[in-house]
Amino acid sequence: MSGFTGAAFAWGALDSAQSSSTIAPNPADKPHVSFHYEHPQLQPAKYTFVIFEDGRGEFHSEPSATPPHDTLSYQTMAHPLDRPVQLSKTAVEEIFSTARAQRFFAVSCEDVKDKVAFQGTKQLSYAGPDGNGSCTYNWSKIAPIQKVTTTFESIAFTLEVGRRLEVEHKHDRLALDAELATLLSAAKDGRALEIQTIQPILEEISNDEAVLERARSRARKLLGDDSTTASLR
Repeated sequence: MSGFTGAAFAWGALDSAQSSSTIAPNPADKPHVSFHYEHPQLQPAKYTFVIFEDGRGEFHSEPSATPPHDTLSYQTMAHPLDRPVQLSKTAVEEIFSTARAQRFFAVSCEDVKDKVAFQGTKQLSYAGPDGNGSCTYNWSKIAPIQKVTTTFESIAFTLEVGRRLEVEHKHDRLALDAELATLLSAAKDGRALEIQTIQPILEEISNDEAVLERARSRARKLLGDDSTTASLR
């Protein structure tokens, strides 16, 4: 973990947020947005983003108790992941403009009227010298908050696929083609965002002559198609 000041990952914060929608202000902190997700039946079961206004950030995920798929690339997901990220200007502007427009997330963002199936417990938080707040929800009735939620979920998807690609490139190159096909499809329909966060492994694959040409071609397409990199959908 990179140890960003004022932005430590505290899993207990989700529980405390249930009773309070605000966080004690710390004027020394640089503005940052945090997103925390928990679903015990998914893999990973928990993950957190902390993002600053210059796009720097940190991603941390933890596995569930459910055994991963019986392949080497999925078994690696049985371990926590800590990774620095650099988000695009477009993504950062969307995240921070939503935070400020929604009172730094110090709002009631849960949809309590409509019965929505459990989709994971989420928490959005903002902290900075201009304000602070947080809200916890399963599904938000506020469209901009739901959009930011989908964005964070889609970036997490990209990062977890990137982790599997790293393992497959070292130990199971034949699996790369199917994995990259899945990622390419997800990127095209917006389920995978901020592809540049896994640029190094995509470049390694695209330049590796030991990898199937079709897989290398998919990696090059992901690297070169601007529509799959930074847009918020």
